[in-house]
Amino acid sequence: MAISSRNRALEYVSRIEFHQSIILPANSEAGRPSPIRITYSDLDYRLEDRKENGPVVLVIGGMFGGRYMSMGSWDGLAKKHKLRCIVPDKFGLGGSGAVPLEYRIQAWLDMVPALLAHLHVKHVAIITHSNGTIYTLNTLLQLRHILHPTRPFVAFLAPWVHPSHSGSLTALSLVPDGMLNKWPSIAKFMNTNVAPMFMFSGQVVNSITESMLPGAQLEAPGQEDYDPELRMMFRDLERLVTKVFLEGSTIDPFPENISGGADEAILTLKRGDKWTWGLFADTDEAVSMVVSQERGLASVANSSQNGLRQEKLRIAVFFAESDIMIGKKGQEWFNQCWQSQDISDVIFYTSETVPHSSHETICGPEQGIFATLFKDIALSFG
Repeated sequence: MAISSRNRALEYVSRIEFHQSIILPANSEAGRPSPIRITYSDLDYRLEDRKENGPVVLVIGGMFGGRYMSMGSWDGLAKKHKLRCIVPDKFGLGGSGAVPLEYRIQAWLDMVPALLAHLHVKHVAIITHSNGTIYTLNTLLQLRHILHPTRPFVAFLAPWVHPSHSGSLTALSLVPDGMLNKWPSIAKFMNTNVAPMFMFSGQVVNSITESMLPGAQLEAPGQEDYDPELRMMFRDLERLVTKVFLEGSTIDPFPENISGGADEAILTLKRGDKWTWGLFADTDEAVSMVVSQERGLASVANSSQNGLRQEKLRIAVFFAESDIMIGKKGQEWFNQCWQSQDISDVIFYTSETVPHSSHETICGPEQGIFATLFKDIALSFG
């Protein structure tokens, strides 16, 4: 009997590498009175032979971007370019346990080194999307040692900029505080198993609020690297997701959690009095701190007697051509954060706009950004 495309798709997304987990120990001072589970995907090209060590990429997703982002294309790219790709779920999302809003950033900074130690990974390159910018800047400031010692690299895709700088009045930014606090109730409607895998950032919230659900779809693999049968599988899942959004149907067997979306939205928008972006209040302050930190590291390295030289931190930014979340004004402001002073002594900064891309589709395989980044990282780290 022939296997349906739906069953092939379900078999594919059930692969063990997409459903890994660790336990983050309790820490009452960091809002974790009990241990919590952290789920992640681990796309390891060495599945058959783990003797070889290759480059490792840590992907820090947007508002809802977690391990399901890695399905459909990244695993094939990881194998092709011989690198390992790790994608954790944030707290209260996917299969990861929740933490109080005020400890969200600290819990991330506790989780990342614990996860890398569990996987025996010392250094990573980072790719981040949307509000992952907040987590990534904190990682740069407090976990700088996890970047490669001679080829430190971070890529920002459609980076988040607060509306106070972008002027973008998206549906998400207009949602009243009371509605954000009731997000778990709204999430019950959306938490119909397959849906979370397509929610890369807050854009899905805009679509829902603006009653544009029929436009929701999954980008299917479109590069020559991807199996045509896999493309068919994901087209089948696209139809299932549309059914979920329009009819509230339930699709087994993916009971995933998105209740943490409330805290993600509050954190991203700086609502209420419990949010914190960690050591900084906004991106411009964080960038200044990163630059100062890099100069300090360079000074120490250059004054040492071992002949080591601090390599420049490479920052690559990819803006969406059409980004309703931050607009052109937000993109210019983000650039200005890095370019308002001469940082060329310690940071190699580049930015470009990806043609025909939006805030969401910039992560899709048809844009080819991940294919380009994986290839670049593999060549640089090889």
